[in-house]
Amino acid sequence: MNGWLTGGAIAIALGASYLIDSYGYDRGHAEATAAEQAKLHALKEEHSDLRDQAAQDYQLAFKQQVTRANAAEERLMATLVELETLEEEISERIPDVTTVYRTAPQAAPVAIPHCVFTRGWLRDYNAALGATARVPASRTGTASAAAEEAAEPAPGSDAELLESGVSPADILAHARDYGAWARGNLAQLNGLLDLHNTPPEE
Repeated sequence: MNGWLTGGAIAIALGASYLIDSYGYDRGHAEATAAEQAKLHALKEEHSDLRDQAAQDYQLAFKQQVTRANAAEERLMATLVELETLEEEISERIPDVTTVYRTAPQAAPVAIPHCVFTRGWLRDYNAALGATARVPASRTGTASAAAEEAAEPAPGSDAELLESGVSPADILAHARDYGAWARGNLAQLNGLLDLHNTPPEE
């Protein structure tokens, strides 16, 4: 009888131990799983916050870039309008300042003497500007056909001393157009530099 009781007690003890161990395992596993899930949730929240912040930073930087681009475009447009106005004013004055002159402040205007620009002068003028030897007809219509069709003479040749047909009005019209082109390019370059060098707004 005592052996049966002892064996029963052992079985009960073993069963209780198993139950305790099983409960401890399940509890430990549940706690570990909960801890991992909490870490995963915190990591997901952190990543979500980082994504949200990155999106906000990108939107702010984009808005600042658009603002700078718009400001640069406005400055460029204003400069181009100024250049166009100046071109028109010079065009209107070209006939006056290239056809007559005064020998003294109170003297009556007289015709400007014929001014000769040789074909060699025209060749070197164009070479200095990096342009071709052809002279485009000016908007004032004063460029002669001879000037437009003149071939570039070789240095030292007799042809370089022939008259090019270019008039002071042609030279002034060319300077007007070339100056507008150069300043327009400069305005565009400055706009690009301003766009890329302006620090982001706080």
